[in-house]
Amino acid sequence: MEQLWLFVTLTFFVSASPGPVMLSCMIDAARFGLGHSWFTMLGASAGNLVLILLSALGLSLVIHQAEWIFHTIKWLGAAYLAYLGLKLYSAAVLPISLARQQVRRNHLFGRAFMVAITNPKGLIYFGALLPQFIQPQQPIAAQFALLAMIFLAIDLVWMLVYAKGGKMLMHWLQAPSHQRWFNRLCGAALLCAGIALAFSQR
Repeated sequence: MEQLWLFVTLTFFVSASPGPVMLSCMIDAARFGLGHSWFTMLGASAGNLVLILLSALGLSLVIHQAEWIFHTIKWLGAAYLAYLGLKLYSAAVLPISLARQQVRRNHLFGRAFMVAITNPKGLIYFGALLPQFIQPQQPIAAQFALLAMIFLAIDLVWMLVYAKGGKMLMHWLQAPSHQRWFNRLCGAALLCAGIALAFSQR
């Protein structure tokens, strides 16, 4: 039980840290509303679940050993974040009601899924963290499932917190000039996140 509480504590603080996924939740909630941002949160959770499953299968160790695989995923993730940043930076200024009508929810889901799954550090993080809390004498699959559910639940709570923060900006974004600056600042933030990922080490 003590080990489980330690895992919960670590997950709480790790998930709270701002990153591309949390930024995406905030941006989508501000631009399209909290209802639409749920699809962003679900997409990110699905991506994290895939990373957890890959870690459970031991593929995180393969990526840790095969440097070219790590760098390939890392550069794909960096390029995708840069693409999203540039696209948002130059996005047209639209009334929020019209933006809601035009955006597709499956697009928000897929975009967040890609942001989460193209982060190789997430796979290595799960591969390094989860085994530390696995008891070999107990059923392995059940323990991985429990830890995965705990992580996803805590992470979802933090995504909702960031999305709520984004929703608070919606009234401010009614002004076209405010929306234009918001798009530029958030686009630049995503671009910087991509650059940081590109030059990060394992």
